[in-house]
Amino acid sequence: MNEVSDIRRFDMICIGSGPAGENAAVLAAKRGYRVAVVEGEGLPGGAMVNTGTVASKVLRETAILCSSFRKRPVPGIDPEIDRSVSFDQFLARTTLVQIEEHDRIELDLDRAGVEVIRGWGRLAGHQTVIVDTPAGESIRLQSPRILIAVGSRPNRPDHLDFEHPAIVDSTGILSLSRMPESLTVIGGGVIGSEYASIFAQMGVETTVVEARSTIMRFLDEDCRECLIDQMKDAGVRFQFSAEIEEIVGLEDGRASITFKDGRTHESDVVLWAMGRDGNTERLGLETIGLRTDRRGLLKVDHGYRTEAKGVWATGDVIGFPALASTSMEQSRLAVENMFDKVAEGRMEGLLPMGVYTIPAIAAVGDTEEELERRGVELITSSAGYRRNPRGRMLGDDRGRLKLVFDAESGKLLHATIVGEDATELIHLGMLMIAEGWTAEDIAAVPFNYPSLSELYKTAAIEAADRLHRGTVGAADAPLDRAA
Repeated sequence: MNEVSDIRRFDMICIGSGPAGENAAVLAAKRGYRVAVVEGEGLPGGAMVNTGTVASKVLRETAILCSSFRKRPVPGIDPEIDRSVSFDQFLARTTLVQIEEHDRIELDLDRAGVEVIRGWGRLAGHQTVIVDTPAGESIRLQSPRILIAVGSRPNRPDHLDFEHPAIVDSTGILSLSRMPESLTVIGGGVIGSEYASIFAQMGVETTVVEARSTIMRFLDEDCRECLIDQMKDAGVRFQFSAEIEEIVGLEDGRASITFKDGRTHESDVVLWAMGRDGNTERLGLETIGLRTDRRGLLKVDHGYRTEAKGVWATGDVIGFPALASTSMEQSRLAVENMFDKVAEGRMEGLLPMGVYTIPAIAAVGDTEEELERRGVELITSSAGYRRNPRGRMLGDDRGRLKLVFDAESGKLLHATIVGEDATELIHLGMLMIAEGWTAEDIAAVPFNYPSLSELYKTAAIEAADRLHRGTVGAADAPLDRAA
């Protein structure tokens, strides 16, 4: 048994150094509090840097190049993928980006005065964390404020043989030996949809199998259907309301899927993308009376407090939306709550959501469906990339921005964008919502020409005109997904 050292006391302890833990630790330390970060892995950054986000986005950039050449052909340049090239070469920039991110995180923690303790942290009663170090030492830490930011890992059910090379999760797919001819994605959530669109753009025959009637139901319905249409155009096949009986690896190195209706489907690779599980086992939650759900996720209140006094949780370990950007904001709010500060500011509660499919889709603000449930009278308007000069230059004739306004005040309440640069453009909508801009305010703004930002002005002019005429609801013309 490891010998436990003397107690070391802190104002706050973060277990985990992913985006949630790092952001909370730096924020609290810069305010003068003594903060410790406990990290069990050799390098900081969590899944964001080390096992998923960075590598998948590097692969996406390669796929975007393929997509761009097809949209805007350049004479003499062939956008087709050379399948003799090893899969590692498509991820060549991953290591460089990861190294730079590791250096950035460590520098930020050091500059803020955060003490980083290497080892596996576990709770040992209220206000106590024991860290088992690689050297075999056990360090006892105490704090009245403990943040659990241990992240998550891909769900891996026992009945699937992940040892077979054709059956992978969202981590394993980045370690393929070669580019497959065909890929079947099980699950149409964020991760599944992102990988499906990436591989399809790289010429891989791609199928998405989803037990529900559509993908990513949390998105605006009109823009979601626009995304699905474009993914289909790229070659993605969807099998909705499909129930799986069995997935097995074959002797020839491929995998076979059997559906409950008797159909079978074979693929070079099957990606299991049915959610993620919290990294909460062996965390000692039982010592403070905390329980998780069946996926190992923790329940928190609006201030990110768990049911145990003095313990907060943020990031992937609390479930949806499990995005790096939302994890960082959750941690900011948790720190405010920990030190009895009132979270203030016009951005309060506004979390941008970006899904890095091809094309990307991004949203901010309560959805049209949520607003209607609350009885808010709405006016919606949209602007298509096809009628925007910058959109035409980019070859994106299917992209669309949709805005939702309060019919009484004229204020912008929600924005969704599907198309080129959607995850960048959404921040402009977020600021407009935070500042309480109305359709008339946006319509009066001069934008650079040509620019995709002008989509906001186009949609706002339509909404302002309808508000002036007293026309409530959606535009008279149905949403033209090809416009």
